[in-house]
Amino acid sequence: MIEPWNRMAYDQEVNSWFVQFEEKAYSLYCGECFEIRIGDHGIPCRIELDRHWYVILREARFNLRNNDIYQIRFV
Repeated sequence: MIEPWNRMAYDQEVNSWFVQFEEKAYSLYCGECFEIRIGDHGIPCRIELDRHWYVILREARFNLRNNDIYQIRFV
């Protein structure tokens, strides 16, 4: 069974990204791996923090935009 997509949002007060599971939100930590939804595809990535939060994909990396909501799932 494929896991459903979950909402990942940024909380500026604690400078952290959270993933929403049903009624609870869980903080993400550096080095956590998941799939991020890009278009209709899930792309494996890892979240990291430097000056800004970013994700590392196999061939690229990009900064996460604090005001955006992303769809992710753990595999």
